[in-house]
Amino acid sequence: MGAFVEANGLVVRRGRSVVLNDVSFTLPQGACAVVLGPNGAGKTTLLEAMLGLLPIEAGSVHIAGSLVRDGEGRRARRPPAPLGVLLQADGDLRDQTVRHHLEVAASLGGCLLDDGALEALLNRVGLRHRMADRMVELSVGQRRRVGLLAAVLPGLVDGGGRLLVLDEPTAGLDKDGIHLASELVNEAAARGCTVLLGTHHPERFSCATHSVTVDEGGLQVVDLPGPEVRAACLTSLDSSVVRPSSLRLGLRYAWSGGTPLSGSVPALLVTLGCAALLLQPAQVSDFDGTLRLGLLMLPALVVGLAGDASLTTLRRDRAFARLTALGCRPVDPLTPLALGCAGTVAMGAILGASPSLLDVLVAGGMAVTVSMLVRAGDVLGLRLARPEVLHLRLLSLLVVLPFGLLLDLMA
Repeated sequence: MGAFVEANGLVVRRGRSVVLNDVSFTLPQGACAVVLGPNGAGKTTLLEAMLGLLPIEAGSVHIAGSLVRDGEGRRARRPPAPLGVLLQADGDLRDQTVRHHLEVAASLGGCLLDDGALEALLNRVGLRHRMADRMVELSVGQRRRVGLLAAVLPGLVDGGGRLLVLDEPTAGLDKDGIHLASELVNEAAARGCTVLLGTHHPERFSCATHSVTVDEGGLQVVDLPGPEVRAACLTSLDSSVVRPSSLRLGLRYAWSGGTPLSGSVPALLVTLGCAALLLQPAQVSDFDGTLRLGLLMLPALVVGLAGDASLTTLRRDRAFARLTALGCRPVDPLTPLALGCAGTVAMGAILGASPSLLDVLVAGGMAVTVSMLVRAGDVLGLRLARPEVLHLRLLSLLVVLPFGLLLDLMA
């Protein structure tokens, strides 16, 4: 049988340390591999490298014969096979409902989750009564159960050709939760799903066919004899090719938990408030055209510099990393567009000037453009092994020069 999961000569560095040094392994379709090793040995690094979340200095990762990421910087935009992901940090959005979290995970994992199946699965994990609650209202163990169920959903589709990557699926769970995790993984294995999971307790997963031990930068793969795979007993899901819109998700995530209230909206209000306190319409009438136009469009520039509110939300608990692994990057250009246009109109009212339609449209476009530039810098920072060492957002001040050139051109 050909390799379904394949790593060739992987070299992965975290900071100054080489965590994985020229490691290679393959797994056939339908395998269930437990990734073992002491704390800090590189289990999580290996799993995230297989998902394409970490930069690879050398080597390559292939899933189902297609490239995921390699040392030359090439990277697939979407996973080559339907995928379920559970990171060490759950990757959930605390203001998202349990229903929405599972529905998004199902659609990104290539399966159809109707109301009947959703209720049956939540009943199995003991959370049917919490379906409409927000994730922030659940306990740590309950959130882990929801995250585990969301990751296993693609494995509930019969026929194989799917992959689950689970990092410490039993972490934070009680005795019943640990048994539930074992049952869910066994269920996915029984349906022919390929499973790659990191754990310190391999004895909890009797369906394991391989062990992958990571230690001191290398790894060793061992075939396990006589795995126990029980017959399927949970609700079967149908496959689906319908994926959620990145724009719709971005807009929803941008306004979940009031994130814009800590970013673009306060920045806009402070800018307008300062203008109202410091400037008089009589004074503004004496300004030249470039300065007057700059004041009108200043709110749009400030809104853009605040960045993408959806990314600000998704940075919590590594939700952006989980969605990136699943091939979805929510983005919200509508909020800066609306606030940029509204801010220019409001500034015009404060200054006693009437911006033209062209001014308003240019301001909205500028807010979107600057916001996406700041977002690009934030995303680039998240790709680094240590994102905190390089404050790329400081570079966003460079947009002031093109802003001045745009004003001169329009004036």
